[in-house]
Amino acid sequence: MVTKADKARIDRAIKELWLRNIQNDYFNLHLLNEDTLKNSLYFHLRRKLGTNFLEDRSIRIYTEYNDESLFYTGKRADMAIVELDPKSKSEAFRDHIKSIIAVIELKFGNYRTSDSWFYSDITKVKDFIKLWNIDCLYYLGFISEKIYENPYWLDGRQTNNWADKKVTVLSANLDTDEEMRFHIQSCNGVNKDLDDVL
Repeated sequence: MVTKADKARIDRAIKELWLRNIQNDYFNLHLLNEDTLKNSLYFHLRRKLGTNFLEDRSIRIYTEYNDESLFYTGKRADMAIVELDPKSKSEAFRDHIKSIIAVIELKFGNYRTSDSWFYSDITKVKDFIKLWNIDCLYYLGFISEKIYENPYWLDGRQTNNWADKKVTVLSANLDTDEEMRFHIQSCNGVNKDLDDVL
């Protein structure tokens, strides 16, 4: 069974990867678009958590996750970290999923990308929270090659309401000196030592 400590370990891994590995991949030109960002995060997350941790706890990482509750909405999560039921005898892999531990939505845009494209993922995560009503960690990973004075995508109403104790925004953008900066805006209350000072 996945414990609170296991969730904290997963949260720490995601936040550290964003600030170190994803940032390095960006500056070393490994990230071209949303798909390469997703591939990079998947690779680093599996490596950092390690096979023993994932296998011992029956944890899997799936991209383009779509469960029955999402099937008719036309929505799917870019990435989901799930716990499997080791006792399941079903032939369908989907039926082995016991619980959702974390959901990650990703966007990668350049100076021509409309902010509304990013805000659509914020709405999507808000919809997931309402639809599932489960104890789950939610992440928004946004790389925007534009200048923002305020790099945080969620406002006070959101961080004190539906995002409270649930959502973390991992962001990267150009600052006013036109330098790319990587940030964490965490509302989930886990691993606070990695949060930006807001």
